[in-house]
Amino acid sequence: MIAEPQATERPALSLVVPAFNEEQRLGDSLARVIAFGREQAYSVEIIVVDDGSADGTFALAEAAGERPAPNVTLRSLRHEQNRGKGAAVRTGAQAAMGETVLYLDADLSTPPDEVPKLLAALEDGADVAIGSRLRPEGGDMRASQPAWRRIGGRLFATVRRRLLLGDIDDTQCGFKAFTRAAATELFARQQLEGWAFDAELLYLAQRLGFTVRQVPITWQHVEGSQFRLGAGPAMREIRDLLRIRWMHRGVRKPPAS
Repeated sequence: MIAEPQATERPALSLVVPAFNEEQRLGDSLARVIAFGREQAYSVEIIVVDDGSADGTFALAEAAGERPAPNVTLRSLRHEQNRGKGAAVRTGAQAAMGETVLYLDADLSTPPDEVPKLLAALEDGADVAIGSRLRPEGGDMRASQPAWRRIGGRLFATVRRRLLLGDIDDTQCGFKAFTRAAATELFARQQLEGWAFDAELLYLAQRLGFTVRQVPITWQHVEGSQFRLGAGPAMREIRDLLRIRWMHRGVRKPPAS
């Protein structure tokens, strides 16, 4: 497991929580994330990135930062305008100081208790560990989503498999962890700010030779999602998928020294 760092060292784990108009549930979610951090024998940094919310999300996050624990810190960052989940995650990951960087959704559709599963994959040699909503025994936890969201997800996945990442079953689960080296390299290159940024990160990881491990996790649909399916948003995300190869056409694994 992660060793407990000395006081002068950087945090062992950074948890990035992107949030947009999450005033109604962010308080409870942060209480659960802080409680998880308190239970660990290592230091945990929580970074909430308010992506231009029109409600009290940022004030709520700042208030939560006043009540952490000796081994837990909480910082709040803010975009003046809504830019997209990809932008919020990138802002948090680039500000993160942890030896490991992990992002999770503000609705805690995957609870923080699942974090050790991704950490174990990194400790076993992976550079990137991603949550998968496909059950090892068969079945798909995404079946609990509303029909409109399943349709949108299937359309996106069909196009994505044909264009790139055909060997990764679930690119869009909002629960991913990175070694510090991988996070530094990948988030410096990430350009997409919308929903397709997950696929972009994984494409970059493969191009750069990072080891990606898919890890089955617990997930459940939570009502109140900020994602909405429509013709315009769907076409924008598909357009972004088409752009990924072109944007990163020069990215190659560095030669062995």
